[in-house]
Amino acid sequence: MRQSLVAMLLMTVLACGGQSSASTGVPSDTGFVVKGNPESSAGATWTYRGTVNGTTYDLSGVLLKPVGAGPFPAVVLSHGAEGSAPFFASLIAPTMVQWGLVCIAANYTHSTGVPIGAPGDASQPGASAANILRAHMTFELLGRLGYVDMSRVALHGHSMGAYVNAALAGAYPTDFRVASQTGGGVRPLEIFAGPAPTIGQTETIRTPFQLHHGELDTTVPLNYDQRFDSLLTAVSVDHALYTYPGEDHLQVRLDPTMLDRVHSWYAAHGIF
Repeated sequence: MRQSLVAMLLMTVLACGGQSSASTGVPSDTGFVVKGNPESSAGATWTYRGTVNGTTYDLSGVLLKPVGAGPFPAVVLSHGAEGSAPFFASLIAPTMVQWGLVCIAANYTHSTGVPIGAPGDASQPGASAANILRAHMTFELLGRLGYVDMSRVALHGHSMGAYVNAALAGAYPTDFRVASQTGGGVRPLEIFAGPAPTIGQTETIRTPFQLHHGELDTTVPLNYDQRFDSLLTAVSVDHALYTYPGEDHLQVRLDPTMLDRVHSWYAAHGIF
């Protein structure tokens, strides 16, 4: 009787969850669920719900990958304010997938038009502890896919997303092979609070960083990235800062020259 019951339960589990697990490469019992085809032009959506080390996660985002079994290098994409993971990924992931990268993006506390989730809330934007946790869990979820080379993971973010990635790289200095960002930087000492990371959050960075900033940016002043550039020089981290005359905060995030420089930066640091 007991054996029959176990067999029936197993058949039920396989019928309900087996197809999804096989199509995504994600075990069905992890709380990480991928829906759709990440190899399609629109990619797949994903959610993660679970509690790890006392932190409750309720995350959502998007996932895109090249065709094939891998293992592939990957990039964690981080969106800016008045945006979301799907929106930012729709702008930049198609190009990066063509480079051969798996692209994963999560919604942060500063997202709009999507459920905010957990940890944190809208009062904790940018380089907050809540978003660092979200971003690092997103990185860890890559390891559950089965087709990502976790020794070749990059970071790329814009604006508030650049803030998140800088703080993330400072908190986890050995997890990422290389990083790039547009319209970000480090906040001045005289500003005691805000979404941009502090010097303390970023002085532990050891990941090579490439910085891009529009010279006409009135949303995030150019001196934020100039300050970041000086800090990376002081801690002897390989880095580069490029400025873009005539470009504002949004223009730089899709500048073709910027994308070419990012591709070359990733190649020079062993992503490809």
